[in-house]
Parts: sequence; structure tokens; C-alpha cells
Amino acid sequence: MIQKKISIFIVLLTVFFSGNAQGIEFFHGTWKEAMAKAKAEDKPLFVDAFAKWCGPCKSMAKNVFTQDEVGKFYNTNFINLKLDMEETDGVTFGHSYPVQAYPTLFFLDGDGKVLKLVKGGQTPEGLVSLGNEALKKIDRSLRYEDQYKAGDRSFDLMYNYVKALNAAGKPSLKISNDFLANNPQLTDIQRLKFILEAAVDADSKLFDQVIENKSKIEKEVGKAYYIEKCKSALAASSKKAVDYEMESMLNDAKIKAEKTLPDDEAEIFIAGAEMQFFKAFKNEEKYMTAYRKLAKNVDDDPVKLKEIVTDIIRSYKDHPKMILDAADYASQIYELKDDMESLTQYCSILVLGKQVEKAIKVVNKAREKAEKSGGELSQYDNLLSFLNSKKS
Repeated sequence: MIQKKISIFIVLLTVFFSGNAQGIEFFHGTWKEAMAKAKAEDKPLFVDAFAKWCGPCKSMAKNVFTQDEVGKFYNTNFINLKLDMEETDGVTFGHSYPVQAYPTLFFLDGDGKVLKLVKGGQTPEGLVSLGNEALKKIDRSLRYEDQYKAGDRSFDLMYNYVKALNAAGKPSLKISNDFLANNPQLTDIQRLKFILEAAVDADSKLFDQVIENKSKIEKEVGKAYYIEKCKSALAASSKKAVDYEMESMLNDAKIKAEKTLPDDEAEIFIAGAEMQFFKAFKNEEKYMTAYRKLAKNVDDDPVKLKEIVTDIIRSYKDHPKMILDAADYASQIYELKDDMESLTQYCSILVLGKQVEKAIKVVNKAREKAEKSGGELSQYDNLLSFLNSKKS
């Protein structure tokens, strides 16, 4: 019986990484119309092939597709479509793209070619990772490679070629530097737009020019796109700092973040970069300082707080002080969301911190509230059964 209750509790823990936000915006129309839209907008098509009775499908619809960060990523990069495979349009889709398990997630290009196919439910992080993998299979650089090899060095060709190389995760820096070294005939605006695309790392002379010409570039491409590109370059350099074990490179990225990003976003970037750097080199005190600083900057954002909690639990689940911090952040998440998933998360961390009695009190209070409002009580009872089994 206890084992069954523990299994139920483990299932509840899978909602740790879920959230309630705008999420993915799904296209309303047939799959053929969605594919035509994807082709017209030069975006891949993401298809959630589901069935109404499928448990993992329901879970993803409720806990994954609704995540703000998932929505931002998929709404920017894909045309998104949900298909009930037992309805007419889904059956028609299944003739071309057979489905044997639910959910099946398809990533298709505008011509209908399968870029990636995955069966089964995903976490928010996993779904974003799958999307990135699919995007890298769309190598638009091949459209420009022959012209480049034939000697075309026009601005349009070079700009699109470098942009496509970057999107495909291919090296572009040498091509960019060679192009600029030959003093091409560019307008000031063309040069600045090209430099923004070419500056893939923050630790480069190209990125220094991105900083120097911030206002001009923002005016041309928009502030949001400028920030997006700067974040990407800064993230690449902070990762290199870890790879090369160079704190000086991290410090340089921090300085440049302050020059390119809005104050609040710079603080968040810096704290996050410090977290990953000091975690990699097992500097516990500086890691703690970094995540505490980050938590102060995102104290009203349950998604960001959850990322901190997850990082702590994955890296230092046996560290008493960090588990206490994680419990505090999980408590904040629960206050912000006041739902079963955040309650389950909070209690699991209290158990890790050997605060089982406190967890029981928290659940009892939540159960009383649910009972007064006529809510479902079985999940609270299952959680209480598990917690009682953890009493020493």
C-alpha cells in the first residue's frame, strides 16, 4: 500500500516543471492549411498528435504547453497545431504521417518533410530542447552556400548566409571576419546589421562594436531583437568561461551585459551566469551567493524560481543550507500559484530537509481549505499518506 502511495507521489512530482502562463498559441485550421502557413512564413510546423483519452496528452496540454517560456519559444519559431487523431483531420493526417502512440510530436518543414518525430510526453525543458534540435536540422545556409562559393559577396547574400549559419549552429565567425576584412561597400546601417548577426560571442571585437553602436542598431532592428542577439552572444561567452576555466572571461561578459541589457535583465543574466560558473567548479559559497541574488530579482516569477529550485536539487540535494533555501523558494512558488503541483514540490523539498512534520502541517492546511470549497481531496490524502510514511 505504501509503495502504491509512493508511486502516486512520484507521479505528482512530475508536475514540478509545469506552470500556468500564456503558453503555445495553436493554429486553428486544418493540417494542410497549417503546413501552407508554415511554408509561407518559412517556419517549421510543430504538430501535437493526440487522443482525448490519452493521459500523457492531457498532462502536456495542462502542464507543458501552458508554460510561458515554452510558448515564447514555440510561438517565435514554429507554426503550432494540435490534432485529435480520432477526428477527421487527424485521420487524414495519419494517412501521410502514421501514429502508433500518443502523444506523437512531429516537427515538419514547409514541404512536409519530417525533421524530428518523438513519441511520449515531455517536460517543458525537454520540449524546448526537442524544438531546438528540429530547428538545427533546417539548414537554410545551403540556400546561400553555392552563391558564396561562386564569389557573391553582396550584403544581402552575406547577411542571410551568416544568419542562416548561426541558426543551424554552424561556424560563421571566419566567414564574417573575412567579409569585413575586405572592406565591402556597405552603408552604415548595413554594416551595423551585419555586425549584430556576426557577433556570436561577447568576447570579440565585433561585439565591442555592437556595444559602441547600441542606439543606432536598436533603432534599425528594434530593441527586443538587439537584446535577444546580445543575450545569445553573452551566453556563448559565459559558457566558454566554464569550458576554458576562465573567470576573467565571465567577468568580461558581466561587464558587457551591463552595457547591453536593461538593468533588470543584466542582473538576472549575471546572477545566472555566476550560478553556472561556480557550480561547475564546486565553489559552494559563491554558487549560493549567485542563486540568492538571482532569486531576489525573480521573486515574483514562479517559473524562474522553479528553475533555481531545480538547479539546487539536481546539484546539491545533500547540502542542508541550500535545501533550506530551496524550501524557501518553493514556499514562494506555492504562495504565488497556490495549486497542487507547487504544494507537492514544496513538500518534497521539506522532506529532503527532514522537515516532514512541517510538510504535513502545510498539506493539512491546504486540505482544510480545499474541503471548505468542495474541492477534490484524494490528492491531499495521497500526499499525506506518503509524508506519514516518511516520519522517522
